[in-house]
Amino acid sequence: MSATLEDSLAILGQEVPLGLVDKSLKELWGQDEVRTRASLMNFAIYSEDPASIAPNTRLLEEITSEHACRGMLLLALPGGEPQARAWITAHCQLHDGHKSVCSEQISFVLEGGTMNQVRNIVFAHLDSDLPLICWWQGDLSANFSERFYSVMDMLFIDSSNWKNSAHNFAVLENALGQSTARFTVYDLSWLRSHLFRTALASCFSNATALEELRHLQFVEITHSSGHRIAGLLIAAWIGVRLKCKQEPSVGIKLVTPEGTAISVSLRECGEGEALQRIELRSANAALTVSRDCGAAYVCTRVQIGGHRHDQMLPADLVTDSAVISEQLSRLGGQSLYLQMVPMLRGMIE
Repeated sequence: MSATLEDSLAILGQEVPLGLVDKSLKELWGQDEVRTRASLMNFAIYSEDPASIAPNTRLLEEITSEHACRGMLLLALPGGEPQARAWITAHCQLHDGHKSVCSEQISFVLEGGTMNQVRNIVFAHLDSDLPLICWWQGDLSANFSERFYSVMDMLFIDSSNWKNSAHNFAVLENALGQSTARFTVYDLSWLRSHLFRTALASCFSNATALEELRHLQFVEITHSSGHRIAGLLIAAWIGVRLKCKQEPSVGIKLVTPEGTAISVSLRECGEGEALQRIELRSANAALTVSRDCGAAYVCTRVQIGGHRHDQMLPADLVTDSAVISEQLSRLGGQSLYLQMVPMLRGMIE
C-alpha cells in the first residue's frame, strides 16, 4: 500500500480488527452522548480508485444526514496478496448542541480486492433484513458479478464516468437479464436531467406545440465537458417517446413511424451543469430549454410562427449526494431508463 493512501486512511476513524467490527460498533455506541442509532438501509459506496477515500467519506456523511443507514465504504485494490482492513466511525446529527441521531460507517480496504472478499468479508457486516443500496463508482469491472448484484436492491451508477460506455452498458444489460438480479438501476447521468426533461415536456403542453412534434426535423443538445452520455440519454429519450427507429448513418438520425427523419447533433461547451441547452426545431417552430451555469432555474422558450412564450422552471440538483438523496426519498421506478438503453447503445456504437 502506498504511503499516500496510508496517510488518507486517518479520515476513516478507528481501525479495528476485521473479526471485531461488530463488537467495536457496540462499544462505539456506548461512548459519548449518542442518543439514538438509526438505520433504515445499508448504503455502500464501492470504488477501485485509491483517491476516493476522502471524497467518498464526505459524500457518505452528506447522504446520512438525510437518510439513516449503515454506511459502508468499499475500496477494492486488485492485485497483490489478499488482505482486508476495517475502520469504524459514526456520522451524527446535532440537536440542541448534542448528538441525537447517528448513522454508523464501516470502511474496508481490500488489497487483492476480489468479489470473494467483497461478498464474504464485507457483506457479512450488513445490517440484516434491511435493503442494500450500492453506489458503484467507475467502470463495471470483473468484480461486478452475479455474486455481487444478486444481493443488491438498488444500484446507483454514473455512466458519464465510464471509460468504455458500450462495454459497460452491455455488462449492465446482461446483469439485469439474469434470474438472480433483483436490483433497480439508477444512472446519475439520467437522474441529473429529471427537471430538465420535465421542462422540455412542458413546452408541448398545448395542442399547437404538440402538433409540431410530427414535423420535428432537428435536435441540438449542448452538454458540458465529460457529459456526452447525458446528451445521448436525452436524444434516446426523445427517440423512445416518439417511437423512432435509429437510421444507420454518419451522426445520429432518428426516423419517426411516419417516416420523418430527425437529425440529432451534440455540442460540448466547457464546464458547468451536465445539460446546458436543448433545441428542437421544425420548419415552423423552435423550442428550447436552457440553463445558465449555476442557475437554480431553467428557461423555456416556445416560438411557433409569430408567437413566442417564455417560462422559468426549477432546475435539477447539482451534487451527486443531493441527487442520490432525492432519489432515496422518492424510491420511484425507472422503467423508461431501461427502455432507452438499447437505443443509447446504438448511438454509442
